[in-house]
Amino acid sequence: MANPRTSQGHVLVVVLVGLTALVHAAMLGLPGARPMWFLAATFLVALAALVLAGAGLVAGRARFGGGAEDGWLVACAAVGALGVMSGFGLALTTVAGGAVDPWGIGALLVDALTVRIAVFTLRRVPAAHRGGPGTVSHPGK
Repeated sequence: MANPRTSQGHVLVVVLVGLTALVHAAMLGLPGARPMWFLAATFLVALAALVLAGAGLVAGRARFGGGAEDGWLVACAAVGALGVMSGFGLALTTVAGGAVDPWGIGALLVDALTVRIAVFTLRRVPAAHRGGPGTVSHPGK
């Protein structure tokens, strides 16, 4: 079965997941007082995003589709959601302390965009390929 999605969404998700990995890795090396839970979450997000970006680059050459690409997009959205949650926690703790972490805000924005584009790309399947209106529900007739 051919992949019903265009390659643009896949490429955007690969770029955003790679950017997520870069921003979170940079946050690990920056000076500043960040809570230990945030550093652990940032490390996990950076590592998972790096693996997903690599998988997306490798799979982009083969143009995988169906369940494999769906799983990859859901994993990208989940990693972005973990980054959003940790970024929200960091924003709340730093603002409560009277400071603002610009890298944390930037990472929060990149993570939120990653989630949004991954989910949007996941939903970009024509109705004929997902069993929606306009498909034949009884192929035996």
